[in-house]
Amino acid sequence: METPEIKLTDTNQILYSPKQVAIASFIGSPVAACWFFAKNYRQLGNPQKATQCLVWGIVGTVVVLFVAFQLPDRFPNQIIPLAYSFGLLQASKRVHGSLVEQHLSAGGKLGSWGGVIGVSFLFLLLVVALVFGILLLLPGES
Repeated sequence: METPEIKLTDTNQILYSPKQVAIASFIGSPVAACWFFAKNYRQLGNPQKATQCLVWGIVGTVVVLFVAFQLPDRFPNQIIPLAYSFGLLQASKRVHGSLVEQHLSAGGKLGSWGGVIGVSFLFLLLVVALVFGILLLLPGES
């Protein structure tokens, strides 16, 4: 993900900070983080990157779920979400961090934390529902 070549001129835009992206990731999986990453790209005038980001969020979530189901039961549950959340925090800092800081310095606003947490929980519910749906469709052991 490259840094956008766009200068912020509209302080009415709402952007999401790297910390908000990381919390979204921890609560709602990589796809939730990429939702907010994509919202930043859209606000910055780059809808193609926004779409790519959402696709990568879906792919990342599928990979994380696959890996999680392959791990032994005694593997610490927190390791995987902490790892991908840290990775997405660093990616967000690298790609949008300076633009978010510039935006805030110019009087711009961040998206609400309540919105980030609410949307993240919606993504969590969606992912859990999809996982349970897939598990119900798989043939059971006889």
